[in-house]
Amino acid sequence: MSDTSRLRQTLGVLEKEAFYLESVMHRLFPRDGALSVSDLETLLATPEGEDRLESFVGKFSRMQDTLVDKLLPSLLLAVGEQPGTALDNLHRMERLGLIEDAEQWTTARRLRNRLVHEYVSDTAELAAALNKARQVGNELLSAYRAVKQYADSNLSVSGA
Repeated sequence: MSDTSRLRQTLGVLEKEAFYLESVMHRLFPRDGALSVSDLETLLATPEGEDRLESFVGKFSRMQDTLVDKLLPSLLLAVGEQPGTALDNLHRMERLGLIEDAEQWTTARRLRNRLVHEYVSDTAELAAALNKARQVGNELLSAYRAVKQYADSNLSVSGA
């Protein structure tokens, strides 16, 4: 598979992931604002609410993983560069103007790990982490769209 084909395939996967992440974000954060502690308590009081929260965390994590671990290396290969560490790749994306702050993505990764691997029992702390994850989720969506636009404009990968 060529580097451009791999990039096209990864963009196709991310298109679906972006759709589902955005969809669950609208259901979890219905006012597109902050999730209050009482909103979260109400949400966690039902199995459907728990499922919605779990769905958001899963889709948020999956999109972050796909973007950092698959899309960025694929893009670099497609432009003739050798991928490096995740942080090196993020710095390259920052220099290309595709993300704003590479260092901020390491903070986002820690947030992802915390949401996935820890059970946060304090509702206020969980609400704060989810609200931060919503902001990061919007950044993930923006980064995906920026990379897709860059690839479509510079690498003829339309159709992804």
